[in-house]
Amino acid sequence: MQVLSFGEIEQRYDGEWVLIAYTELDENLKPIAGEVIAHSIDRDVVYDAIGHRGDRGVAIECFVKVPEDMAFIL
Repeated sequence: MQVLSFGEIEQRYDGEWVLIAYTELDENLKPIAGEVIAHSIDRDVVYDAIGHRGDRGVAIECFVKVPEDMAFIL
């Protein structure tokens, strides 16, 4: 797998959910770089892939554009 910067991942997987095996985190524990394990426009596909991470730390990022009149509750 290829290590990409967070910006490269965001650009390459625009509009998708992404499971990242991070190789570097910033002081706020946000991925700076990592390997993409799974990506999809379907969130469930990415969540299902968590079992394939091995012993690596992972983060899930959502690069889906949210319409102005909509909000997420997490």
